[in-house]
Amino acid sequence: MGVDKLSSLEKSIEIMKYLAKEPYCFSALELSRALNINRSTVHRILSTLKNNMIVLQSPSNKKYKIGPMAYHVGSAYINKTNNMNELISIVDEVSEKLKMSTGYSIIENGKIINIYENELYTAIGMGYKPGSFYPIHCGAYGKTIMAFYEPLEELKEIVYNAKLEKRTENTITDPKTLLQEYTKIRKKGYTISDGENIPGAIGIGAPVENSKGRVIGSIATAGIKESINLEKLEMIKELIIDAARKISKHIP
Repeated sequence: MGVDKLSSLEKSIEIMKYLAKEPYCFSALELSRALNINRSTVHRILSTLKNNMIVLQSPSNKKYKIGPMAYHVGSAYINKTNNMNELISIVDEVSEKLKMSTGYSIIENGKIINIYENELYTAIGMGYKPGSFYPIHCGAYGKTIMAFYEPLEELKEIVYNAKLEKRTENTITDPKTLLQEYTKIRKKGYTISDGENIPGAIGIGAPVENSKGRVIGSIATAGIKESINLEKLEMIKELIIDAARKISKHIP
């Protein structure tokens, strides 16, 4: 469907989604050009969103950004997550022990979304942020969760229809190779992402199951590859797998 055929509500959603991208602050003209929506329509929508504090307008440069009411609405998604305090505690403990970026992501309607991330104890942050979406073919979060996706036939269909963007020289972009990688992950019970999403970074992830044994998420940690030898890698794997089991006990 062309942008011109979208309803006002759909155009409002597209504007909100664009405001969630870096640098998180755009003028009405920039939004109009990026989304191919009439400038007067953009102004009208922004005015309504601004009146409801869903967006804010900077008094200095007149650009728009996400407002506190959007955060209030979005936080309800996090607050509905069962046993969030216990989950955060486990992630924080791992992050402090490893001094690495550590977080938790889930799959929701086919999308891999970050729920919580701790970068307080690491000297070099990976830049992962809660609310971010991750690809299915690279990175510890996406590969871990999708490797255990069921049913298998549906997973194959998803992979062959997905846009497998090449982010680094190590990114898997061939559907057949990716499915083979998923098989290896299922057998091992954990994922290693070696510079697939960010050059020079390494990520290790393990699946989190609900009470029915279905994988619904992943805890993963990431750091600079040069700082991790084989001995430390083994320690990280054991810690992440153990943390995944602990979190699984709190998932209904």
